[in-house]
Amino acid sequence: MSFPAEVSLWACLGLALLAAIWDARSRKIPNWLNLLIAIAALTFAVLSGGWATAGSAAIHAVIALVLGAGLFAIGFIGAGDAKMYSATAFALPLPSALPMLGWTSLAGFILLVGMLATRWMAGKPLRQDGKSFTVPYGVAIAGGLWLTQLS
Repeated sequence: MSFPAEVSLWACLGLALLAAIWDARSRKIPNWLNLLIAIAALTFAVLSGGWATAGSAAIHAVIALVLGAGLFAIGFIGAGDAKMYSATAFALPLPSALPMLGWTSLAGFILLVGMLATRWMAGKPLRQDGKSFTVPYGVAIAGGLWLTQLS
């Protein structure tokens, strides 16, 4: 991998980590941060595999955005999560879509179990004022991107 491709990959991974921290603290992921992730990810796709790889990654990102918008519409995930997943998908060509989804799902499951266990051990209710607690899924998305890139 060339030095510029490596720099853009680390920028993408670093920005995803920043988004995860932001989401964990505020349960929001700013649009400007998702845009920076998408730019770094697409730059990585172009520099590491050329325009064909970037095109495949763009298809992956569009599919992720459409599916994420559907999940947002039914209240399953937040809009920032849908946009973040799509932005990170620009770093991965279409054949990497299922590994990314698998790693993200595993990271999300571990995150959820950890949050439930922490609340249970602290004696906090799972529902408060008729609302369930929220999961900062940006953490799982960042984890999924990191694990997909490192595997």
